[in-house]
Amino acid sequence: MPTESEAALLRPTGLADEVVVADARSPLGLSEAVAAAGGPADVTVVCVDVPGCEQPAVLATAQGGTIIYFSMATSFAAAALGAEGLAADVRMLVGNGYVPGHADLAVDLVRRDPAVRGLFESRLAAED
Repeated sequence: MPTESEAALLRPTGLADEVVVADARSPLGLSEAVAAAGGPADVTVVCVDVPGCEQPAVLATAQGGTIIYFSMATSFAAAALGAEGLAADVRMLVGNGYVPGHADLAVDLVRRDPAVRGLFESRLAAED
């Protein structure tokens, strides 16, 4: 579930233009929250671990935008048919979990970007 405490950790980092707390399974709830933040989004990344986020992502994404489905809970048939049913002109990409050099890139990003490092440190401190 989305939480304000997670958003509060992300907002001050400057890593996101806007941070929206919404249920990714709610088509109208998500699209309204994204619209209130200045959307629809040009790029939507679905990386949640619950089913039913395909159509909400389509509704929250601008015509001509891109949705990256990076979740094992995604029904790709539901995503494709839902976009067709909504007459949405969106590009859909499927993350497969592996890109050469991804581990080095991730570690370098944490080392090099103070905002990313701070976000990880704040999350680790919250767990203690």
